[in-house]
Amino acid sequence: MQRITEIEIGTASVGILGDPHLGRSFVRGVSLEKRGLREKMVMDDFRQRLKASGKYDAFICMGDLFDKWAVPYSVVFDAVWAYLQAARANPGTQYFVIAGNHDISRDLEKKGALDLFELIVRSQDNIHVVRHTDYNLFEEIGGVVVAFFPFHPTVPAEELVTDPCDIAFGHWDTIFGDHNMIPTKKLAEMGCEVAYTGHVHLPDEFERDGVGVIQVGSMQPYAHGEDHQEMYVTLYLDELAGKDLRDKCVRLRLNPGERLEEEVDCLQLTIQRVGSTQEETEEVSMGDFDLMKLFGQAFEEAGVPAEVQGQILTKFEEKRLAE
Repeated sequence: MQRITEIEIGTASVGILGDPHLGRSFVRGVSLEKRGLREKMVMDDFRQRLKASGKYDAFICMGDLFDKWAVPYSVVFDAVWAYLQAARANPGTQYFVIAGNHDISRDLEKKGALDLFELIVRSQDNIHVVRHTDYNLFEEIGGVVVAFFPFHPTVPAEELVTDPCDIAFGHWDTIFGDHNMIPTKKLAEMGCEVAYTGHVHLPDEFERDGVGVIQVGSMQPYAHGEDHQEMYVTLYLDELAGKDLRDKCVRLRLNPGERLEEEVDCLQLTIQRVGSTQEETEEVSMGDFDLMKLFGQAFEEAGVPAEVQGQILTKFEEKRLAE
């Protein structure tokens, strides 16, 4: 089943943005020269989808906009700017961002990336962030009553369903889970016919308690098992020859006694021994590691004044010598 990126609701066209997980770091099995490439692919994909969102009456992010409740400020900035640009350019499109379990800290006193995102975009009338503090958002889209249900860190999902709706959008578990299991019985009682959910990265659809459940799938696959060998491929040693794997994340299965003797040009490489469920991270070439050179490159890119550079390096050296 393909990842779902658009649907029709009544007379309205709706864009679907599966879990983006902005800010996720990909380092396992990634060589130094390819660090950051996978992260860039995710952010570029996200920007392109927002840029093309104006053709829809509504555009819905299904949760986990961010990979963690705390991500770098630059990631929050990129997300905010993409949404503001899209919303201002397309005032006829309504943007909905559902909070996912990665967006919310279990410690409700902590404020994080989604809080900051909401604080900045809240003045834009056509951006709506649906969080655990204001759940049960009901809207009419295309003449149909639609309800939005965010992940709630303490309240069971079924308790959030309090009013009738025709279609529901949420961030639910569908197979395993306790308080976040999709509440199909309660949804059915409220007249809901179809429920769309993020959270589960592999797309699927089924019926439960008379409600059609559709897992839209994540924006991109982020690990093995989350796609059908589109980006994450599993190969045996004798299958490597002649394959262009530069834009793939490879899991290589080695039979007893086999060794990988040559470098594999890919985004990410993990090794799995046949008969073992454990994955090994392949040793990758790190190149000549020159910390001062890396500092210099970072300073240059950020435009750090020479005086400040000296202060930072002095503090670093003091800390290093003290350890």
